[in-house]
Parts: sequence; C-alpha cells; structure tokens
Amino acid sequence: MARVLGPHGRDGGLRIQILSDLPGRFGLGRVLLVGQSPHPVSAFRQTGPDSALLWLEGVVTRRQAVPLTGQHLAAVPDSDVVLEEGEYFHYQLIGMRVRTEEGEDLGEIQEILETGSNDVYIVRGDGGEVLIPATAQVVRQVDLAANAMLVRLPGGLR
Repeated sequence: MARVLGPHGRDGGLRIQILSDLPGRFGLGRVLLVGQSPHPVSAFRQTGPDSALLWLEGVVTRRQAVPLTGQHLAAVPDSDVVLEEGEYFHYQLIGMRVRTEEGEDLGEIQEILETGSNDVYIVRGDGGEVLIPATAQVVRQVDLAANAMLVRLPGGLR
C-alpha cells in the first residue's frame, strides 16, 4: 500500500509513496507490516496526492529509518474490506513468481504501477525487466497459495 522513499529528519520519519486508494489505512494506531514486522502508525501527514510522511512505533531514529528505504508497507488485512473476484491487495502480489503459459519463468513482481486504467506489474528476473499489464487478457491465473501467476504475453510486449 506504500513504498518507503527514504528517511525524513532525525526522528525516524519516513517519506513514502502512497500506492493504496484506501487513505484510512494510515490512521493513528493502524498496524502496517514492514516485511513481516508489524509497526503501529504513530503519525501520518499527507504531503501530496501520492506522497506522505509517516512515523511508525519502533522506528525512532534516522539510523533505524534508513534501512527501510525501498521497502513496501502492507496493511494487516481488514475483515471489513471485501475484494471482488480477481482483485488482490498489492501486498499479496509483491514477490509473486510469474510464468508464461509456455513455461518461461519471468521472475518476481517487484513493484506495481497504478496507471488509472489498469495496474502494471513490474517483473524482474534473469531475463531482465518485463512490464505486465494487469488485464484479464494477459493475467490468466493467480494462485495465492502457490505464490504464482500465469500470464499470456501478447506479441511485442518485450
């Protein structure tokens, strides 16, 4: 739901890029996951349409904030947020292995770009970087249990 761009100040503040369309997830006391580590939000201030400053409990110095640069922040799933069939939280897709229908391993989803019409998965692997449009014509299957995605690459995508 967010990506840490870097530290802010000396008190553990983080500059973040907001990737979520649910702004309430950054509320005071809400728990965010940094990797597998839960951290309650101690302060949040939006600085732009997709940028903010965030402070997490347990991250109180610049030295603690610096290693979080580049990390993705995920929300602990809410029981009141219901997704439609074929919809996924970004945290469920980041790190997912992507293969083509022909069996080629493209790598893992490293980032997700929100473009307005559809998301785009940035997949990095041994063959380099591939941008995968998140459409039903391209994404053929998502298996959360196996942490795997099956895609059909249209001609000219690479």
